[in-house]
Amino acid sequence: MTQLPVIFKCSHHRKGNSDLAADLFLKGIRKAGGDAETVILGDMDFEHCIGCLKCRTAAENRCIFADKDGAQELYNKIISAPFTFFASPIYFYHLPSRLKTFIDRGQWAFEAATGDSPLMNGLGQRPAYACLLAGRPKGEKLFEGAELSLKFFLRFFKAELVPAMTFRGIDEPLDLAGDTEKCALISGYGEKAWQRNINNG
Repeated sequence: MTQLPVIFKCSHHRKGNSDLAADLFLKGIRKAGGDAETVILGDMDFEHCIGCLKCRTAAENRCIFADKDGAQELYNKIISAPFTFFASPIYFYHLPSRLKTFIDRGQWAFEAATGDSPLMNGLGQRPAYACLLAGRPKGEKLFEGAELSLKFFLRFFKAELVPAMTFRGIDEPLDLAGDTEKCALISGYGEKAWQRNINNG
């Protein structure tokens, strides 16, 4: 069975602008003849990384919290997926806390990727995509921190972040839904991601 791409909804509340962005990306994938799995990351809760570094020497670099929440299952999805997509709001120039906690827990993957892990070292390069939406209409480096965190986190999994699709001034719940041009861009982004996947497959 072919593994599906994974779409991560990263907002802390449902049916907002970033949830819609995720749905639009999926719509584009389906328009191109594909499908994807959606994970509502914002509804999940994870133990936070405590910097113990036990993953450095553990078998398969396993985190001490791997059996206490669903984080490891989601990392496995990233490992298996042909591509991933993250739809996230921007809070104070960065990613929301649950997504950031998920990224921080990825320390085990860093240890595996920089060590001699057969799993991580055997992975092929794959693309990753993101749509970041900020309520602020201005800010020269509004998305910079978020993109850097996502970029280097995903590299542990041999996933290379394509420059994120970013939108400013998307603040009220229906701001994105009321902008047909932006909606079409996000849907087209998903369509192109699936086409790229097919062409590279």
